[in-house]
Amino acid sequence: NQEVCLLGVKGKSHSLVRSNSVSSVLITERTRHSEKPEIAREKIVELFGDIPRIELFARQKPEGWDVWGNEVKSDIEL
Repeated sequence: NQEVCLLGVKGKSHSLVRSNSVSSVLITERTRHSEKPEIAREKIVELFGDIPRIELFARQKPEGWDVWGNEVKSDIEL
């Protein structure tokens, strides 16, 4: 099975990219339904560096990330 991860940036994304070695495909062990593997977050940080980031529809609150979702205490109000 696959889990899609969409990335969005504010501004010009080509000026934000810090690493060209991050693959667009990650192969990892299966986790809970719709749970993002930790390696995905690590690769996002490798790709863009240590910038402000948010995970939408989050199931947990990873360190260094803002989150929004039904299963966590959200960091933002809509």
